[in-house]
Amino acid sequence: MPMMLDGYYAGIAYATGYTALDKKQQYLVIRNLDDWYVKCFENISKYKAYQSLHKLERDRKPQWCIKARDINCIPQLAEVKSLNDFCRAYIEIHGILDMATSKNRRGEYFKKPRLRIYGSEEIMTFLNNNLPAMPKKIQYIKNNVDDKYIGQTCALYYQSSEEISAILRWIDGDLRNEKIWAKWNNLLCLNEKE
Repeated sequence: MPMMLDGYYAGIAYATGYTALDKKQQYLVIRNLDDWYVKCFENISKYKAYQSLHKLERDRKPQWCIKARDINCIPQLAEVKSLNDFCRAYIEIHGILDMATSKNRRGEYFKKPRLRIYGSEEIMTFLNNNLPAMPKKIQYIKNNVDDKYIGQTCALYYQSSEEISAILRWIDGDLRNEKIWAKWNNLLCLNEKE
């Protein structure tokens, strides 16, 4: 019986994985610069993670990769049951939490947290419908490399401290990339001190 991914693992698969076909057998490939996400799949697959030199010139360091030949499908978004776990993995990989400079009514500048999440329109719609925040307008961003159009991506922007805190509380859970969460918590703690 094929293994069914859910929650955090499904989020990783959507964020940094794809299915490949070899000898008429479909299987899951996970690639990322951060070994955390790839090594998560060592826990549920009989295959091992390894460093790959593929795209070395682009990334300037080896990617981590696992070819999980015993996992042959990624669930449809409607099949994901553990929504907060799925969103946690996806946002850890494709989210950027930073500080944006804003201007108040008196013309004074101040910094406030900003969460930006990138991906396909399908994923942005899914997140918009499930995150504990007011739905946002999906932003469409044209990607150019060396003045050549290479495609489009979508983004959601959250700029309310309350909404960002609510999202982070909702997605928090046991299986998580502690490096990412330490960085996020440090940034939010620094913001509270200002």
